[in-house]
Amino acid sequence: MVQKTKACPRLLDYLVVIGARHPSSDSVAQTPELLRRYPLEDHVDFPLPPDVVFFCQPEGCLSVRQKRMSLRDDTSFVFTLTDKDTGVVRYGICVNFYRSFQKRVPKDKSEGSSSHRSRDSQKAAKGGDSSSAQEETGSESSESGSSLHMPSAESTPDINRSPRGKRNIKGGQRSRNSTLTSLCILSHYPFFSTFRDCLYTLKRLVDCCSERLVNKKTGISKGVQRDTMWRVFTGSLSVEEKSSVLLHDLREIEAWIYRLLRSPVPVSGLKRVDVEVLPQELQPALTFALPDPSRFILVDFPLHLPLELLGVDACLQVLTCILLEHKVVLQSRDYNALSMSVMAFVAMIYPLEYMFPVIPLLPTCMASAEQLLLAPTPYIIGVPASFFLYKSDFRMPDDVWLVDLDANKVIMPSNAESLPCLPEPEASELKKHLKQCLVNMTSITQQQLLTMENKA
Repeated sequence: MVQKTKACPRLLDYLVVIGARHPSSDSVAQTPELLRRYPLEDHVDFPLPPDVVFFCQPEGCLSVRQKRMSLRDDTSFVFTLTDKDTGVVRYGICVNFYRSFQKRVPKDKSEGSSSHRSRDSQKAAKGGDSSSAQEETGSESSESGSSLHMPSAESTPDINRSPRGKRNIKGGQRSRNSTLTSLCILSHYPFFSTFRDCLYTLKRLVDCCSERLVNKKTGISKGVQRDTMWRVFTGSLSVEEKSSVLLHDLREIEAWIYRLLRSPVPVSGLKRVDVEVLPQELQPALTFALPDPSRFILVDFPLHLPLELLGVDACLQVLTCILLEHKVVLQSRDYNALSMSVMAFVAMIYPLEYMFPVIPLLPTCMASAEQLLLAPTPYIIGVPASFFLYKSDFRMPDDVWLVDLDANKVIMPSNAESLPCLPEPEASELKKHLKQCLVNMTSITQQQLLTMENKA
């Protein structure tokens, strides 16, 4: 949707960290919490919305077993926040990953003889309080950086082979689980890919600080060295003044964030902004530029994604629903494909402008989110595949067209009339051009992905 409001003077509004302050090892979804935010104070024209935690983790803050994790468990996606009074749209660019944490499991719940259980119970009675307190303040051990984003040969095997863990289980065994953590940028500007690069750079910075603590003599207990920086950064471990290395690294990371927040805004069609997030020899500067607003809007996502997921015929069917002002709900397990498909459909009707509510991603865990589907006006809303499973008491209105991106099909509502056919021969010509565009754009996308893999 073309924004006709005054340009925001800030390139970034906020950078936030979302997760669970006290992760659960019971494999249940917890309510996401705001763990850290920059800046600390709200902007007068745009206070930090409390609902942002639900958009970053739409199905709640999940915890999983370490063995279930894979190297591709880090994901990125986009969502929007629309001011209901002014209609101003802010964009959220989110990177989600799992960081591991440890919980001490009593021996009497693990395998072993009754004599072992008896001895462990006596030990727990003598020293259990101090041990549990230590685990509560800093027991998380995040493998997020090395095993999820920048995997290394040495990092992953540490989960099972580290002798340090065996020395520390005198009173019980440690159960290693992983909890969902989110890094998110909020901005008035849809620089999706560039902001995503900023978040991955921040993630690498924290990862490197954690790795450096392992490889240096820092005066920190060996049992909590690995990924200590993530525990500090997410607020689960307090930093004492004597921990000079931790304080120095934390201040350096925060200084990097504040330098990013102070970046100037490019002038549409006139001036670009290059931001060095790392030294030039490590990474080229990130470029921010806006097109002439009198011509096109910035589309920093694959416009052909709905064509690729649904096919040309189903995609035209959805576009027809949108142009005829029907209510449309899209669903998918993939947050990124979901939100970008919604934005792509809105962009495809250019030069027309969609004047009704657009919600690329509606969180499952947000209270009463399903009530938005009862709106009397047309809308385009994206929901996770689990949305209706968790909203079992909710009955979908009988005038909503449901688009299942995972199954590649469009489900017609029960009381709707069939959509009118597009006129011929224009429809056949349009389909031919769209199929050719799909082939060309898919080829370009594959080349870009191949280039990125070669650089990595």
